[in-house]
Amino acid sequence: MAVYRFRVCIEDDHEIYRDIDVLGKQRFADLHKEIVRSFNFQQNQAAEYYSSDQQWYAGDTVVELDSNLEGDHQKIVNHINVPRQRFLCATMSHKVVELALELQKVLQEEAGVTYPRTAKSEGDPPYYTQPPPEPIVSESDEDISSDDDADMFDGDGPSEDEIERIQKEAEAASKKADFKAPAIDFSKLGAITDDDDSDEEDSDDDEDDDSEESFEDFNMDDLM
Repeated sequence: MAVYRFRVCIEDDHEIYRDIDVLGKQRFADLHKEIVRSFNFQQNQAAEYYSSDQQWYAGDTVVELDSNLEGDHQKIVNHINVPRQRFLCATMSHKVVELALELQKVLQEEAGVTYPRTAKSEGDPPYYTQPPPEPIVSESDEDISSDDDADMFDGDGPSEDEIERIQKEAEAASKKADFKAPAIDFSKLGAITDDDDSDEEDSDDDEDDDSEESFEDFNMDDLM
């Protein structure tokens, strides 16, 4: 059985490629599975293959593959018309990916080899076809954050059980408390007599006399 070796390139960077061997009786879905695996593309993505001329102009659609890579009844051998047969492919892997396929050579099937297979791999897959990088967190940052979280709950006050106990004790104390205004014996305070009033009036008169005498004795010459 004839084996077709295709060079599969990223369309905008032909230095990144995979040489993939596939049996002529196999289908484009079989070839596409190996392409996805060898480039580490995102799984379960639809794809469409087109015929191409020698100037890489897209022609008719050869096959449309759904996300399950089903519905393909096109054997690859039925679309090999020239020694350097070319195809184009559009698929998805986090972003749109366009591929260029060119037949390199026809080989004989090797016993014990499972096809399709990747015979050669050159270059890393484009960054935009790979999963977004995860944020970098150093071990020291993780230790600090874990310590801070622990400090938030350790030694910051009484526990819920302690708070509940304190509340119950306060409620019990308030129920037992007997708050009464102190009794006042007004008879012990004494009464104000007329004699006291007269004494107060006499003292006021004395104060007035003293103030008048002091005013008369005032000498303006003392300020000169």
